Amino acid sequence: MTQLSAVEQELPRRATWFELFGDLVFVAAVGQTTHRIGSHPHAASIAAAAALFVPLWWTWVLYAVRANRADRDRTVQRLLTTAGLAAVAGMAVFLGGVGHGRGADAGFVVAYLGARAGVAALYLWDLRSEPRLRRITTAYLTGSALTGSIWLTATFALNGTARYVTWGVAMAGELILPLLAGRRLGDSTGDAEHLRERFGLFTIIVIGESVLGFTNGLVKAHTAPMAALNAAAAFALSAGLWWSYFSASSTRPGAHEALASGGRHMHAYVFGHLPIQLALAVTGGAVGTAVSTTGHHLNGALAACVLGGTGVFLAATALVRASFTGVREQVVLIRLATAALTLCLLPLAGTLPVAATLAIPAALLAASVAAETPGHRRRLAFQQAG
Repeated sequence: MTQLSAVEQELPRRATWFELFGDLVFVAAVGQTTHRIGSHPHAASIAAAAALFVPLWWTWVLYAVRANRADRDRTVQRLLTTAGLAAVAGMAVFLGGVGHGRGADAGFVVAYLGARAGVAALYLWDLRSEPRLRRITTAYLTGSALTGSIWLTATFALNGTARYVTWGVAMAGELILPLLAGRRLGDSTGDAEHLRERFGLFTIIVIGESVLGFTNGLVKAHTAPMAALNAAAAFALSAGLWWSYFSASSTRPGAHEALASGGRHMHAYVFGHLPIQLALAVTGGAVGTAVSTTGHHLNGALAACVLGGTGVFLAATALVRASFTGVREQVVLIRLATAALTLCLLPLAGTLPVAATLAIPAALLAASVAAETPGHRRRLAFQQAG
């Protein structure tokens, strides 16, 4: 072992520049998802966008977890990952048209399966130097072949509702696969802090859609006085979501050592981030339309995105934390109570001014963070969040 490699092993693992480049590709796809919400703010469109977020999110998880287990940032691995990212870009291209024609549906599914094939190729290459990955690679390849055939059959042999219901079945099968793999995941340990950092970075990407939403909404509304007030409330909401996630959600360094060995904590952390990041995406997709609206109130669908999204975000972060600390821990109880208060606002959304619909959950988030970090802990939590 060279002196350089010995030093490298002692350094904490961080996200690489190449991983950050890959996140940029996912930014484009997430943006297409949130655009579907903002451009057609009604229940059916929002439900479709939320459903399409799941395979996109799962694709990111597959690449992030694989890199956490075995990535050495070598040339071949970069080339294979780049090919997979090209397929992710294809998902972004077709995502907006899914549900409006067989061509867009087929393009999205082929791109999605291509992105998954990129992960399979990476695992197969990893076996050359990481034989411990053999069982997990076999499980991944077998499961991917089965669910991939369901995706393709639904896309080219079924029409209408039957197609999308079958897509849902295939997606559910993919999400269940790691739970069925069981002990195979224990064959491959990872780096807990690197995984925590990667999920934090993807969370920043999704919160960024809220920032992009209210800035675009303000540009679209030009100098309308109410738009400026709505944008200020939207900014406060975006900041509150960021602060809530990074300040006291058990994402601090050293909080997740159990992630390295997989198992229950790994599943709770990874799958717990699906409702967290989906809620953030739905909220972000509604914010731009909320800022630029000329009405005094949000319609029911947009209000559900803002208030429901914030409430689900709080509840999901609480439950992820509870998997490490227990459900009776103070921060968990505060978050669950704040989530309940936020969701209780839904019946009033039709009567609240737009700015209030955005500002009230922002205030509740700030109050929650303040209650979670009392007294002398506030300064430390703020430094850790930064």
